[in-house]
Amino acid sequence: MRLFGLGDEGEQARRRAELRGAEELRAVQDRDALERGGLPSQAVERLQKLGGAVEAGNDLFTSNLTPEEAALLRREGFRVRGLVMGSALYHVGQAYASSTGDCEVTVLSDAYNNATEIAATRMRQELELIGAHGVVGVRLTLVRHEWAEKTIEVQLLGTAVEGPGRPPADPWMCDLSGQEWWALHRAGYEPAGLVWGHCTWFMLTTYGDETIKSSWVNREFTHWSHALGTARHRAMAHLVAQAKRHGASGVAGVKFERRRDEIRLTGGTGPVYEREHQNLVVSIIGTAIRVRAGAPTAVTPTVPVLSLLDGRLAPAGLDARDLAVE
Repeated sequence: MRLFGLGDEGEQARRRAELRGAEELRAVQDRDALERGGLPSQAVERLQKLGGAVEAGNDLFTSNLTPEEAALLRREGFRVRGLVMGSALYHVGQAYASSTGDCEVTVLSDAYNNATEIAATRMRQELELIGAHGVVGVRLTLVRHEWAEKTIEVQLLGTAVEGPGRPPADPWMCDLSGQEWWALHRAGYEPAGLVWGHCTWFMLTTYGDETIKSSWVNREFTHWSHALGTARHRAMAHLVAQAKRHGASGVAGVKFERRRDEIRLTGGTGPVYEREHQNLVVSIIGTAIRVRAGAPTAVTPTVPVLSLLDGRLAPAGLDARDLAVE
């Protein structure tokens, strides 16, 4: 180790310049990687170290799984490797809505779908760097920032797991819990891919809507019901199209979310520009599944067994080796 005295100001300035230059170069490389849909260098280094942690004897992991899920996977020969994630902060272009009727804001719908695609691609890259077989428990979060009105953020978070044998060339991704994934795996299914659909639907508030709000009788907001149903069907159509491209036989673990924002139209005059209108964002995510090669033709049934210790129902196999008397 070399120590510099107070008189080595020139050497210290040189080293500071080298460090600053290295940081600037890394920032440029990280920006290029992100523009290509990749990961920053620090994330790559962290995941590569995590991927080699088991061989080094350090298998400390983090996950969003419950203790029961982690225990089940370990019992069945799967090792939890760690959290993987993907995110994308996406700029939204100029969006237009109709001043005469409802419509889909396709610019926003496309922004959500494209941002989710980027986030899922980055999660897959993290999964491959760790060397895991797949990811379970994927959670989707959509964020809108007050400090950046024309941006959206999509976040995906899940737990990478490693099974027996070599990792597959195409690691699987699913939003199923550990128990749900294992139940399907045991029945002969495999995840074909993570699928999703977003739809942003603009609902123009009419005089009739305002009349219903001030009514003294129970009455359905048929306008709102129709808008929500239309947005849901369009989001579902995008999800189904993805599942078909994966060659799936079905979609499991479907989760549905929606958010509503009040907005005003600009650029004109009249009552329509004075009312508060609604912007509905419907998001659906699920796991496309298919029957895997060599799947069993029959599944061994399970039976609920009442524990005399705590009174809880727990699934137990009919095989006597799975049963124990306490």
